[in-house]
Amino acid sequence: MSNNKTVIVTGGSGGIGSEICRHLAKVSWNIVVHYHSDKDSADEIVARLTGTGGKAVAVKCNLSDEQEVTGLFDSAISEFGEIQGVVACAGIGGGGPIAETTLDEFQKLLRVNTVGAYLTIREAARRIERGGRIVFISSQLAERPREGTGLYSASKAAIDAMIVSMSRELGNRQITINSVRPGATEPGMFANSNEERKEFFRQLSPFHRLGRPDDIAGVVEFLLSDEARWMTGQHLRVDGGASN
Repeated sequence: MSNNKTVIVTGGSGGIGSEICRHLAKVSWNIVVHYHSDKDSADEIVARLTGTGGKAVAVKCNLSDEQEVTGLFDSAISEFGEIQGVVACAGIGGGGPIAETTLDEFQKLLRVNTVGAYLTIREAARRIERGGRIVFISSQLAERPREGTGLYSASKAAIDAMIVSMSRELGNRQITINSVRPGATEPGMFANSNEERKEFFRQLSPFHRLGRPDDIAGVVEFLLSDEARWMTGQHLRVDGGASN
């Protein structure tokens, strides 16, 4: 039975984003799969979801452009009606020792990870209906930066700070907003790391493995559910205990 709820998943064509879409489709959410350039992957995700009886549509959007973000939400409402959930999952990796980085590299990270997420959650705050759910996919590196991750960590930590403030601003409409902080996850942005680095992060977890997209998607599904109605302004570590 459909719950007649609609969710926008930015970065929905990516590794973690596509798994979030699949999880939510299984519990009858209508899915708006956002993509920036990879139309083929987005269309493939939509085909899989609709092929199993789900409702989904792919929408292209440059998340650093205010008008395009407004258009993304317009498209979702035009297709499915009111929006009850937004998952801000789009992001890129990058960085290195800060002394060796460039302003262009930092601005690129900020444009996607910070400005794009800001415009997404700002529009969500304006358009999502009462009792809605907003989830930001952050990173454990926002809390515990490591050598060479300063630029990336900063780009995620900025939104985590906004979330705490927004939780108080949105509470009178019974809207929750939380962030999920994955650890090293494959496939995902960590997939291109060398084997030595992967093994280092495997050993940080008591489970001695890297995270998988479905590890993250299950937590997102929970945060979008009615059972998570009493959680807001929180940053959930989803890293297999690696940061304990």
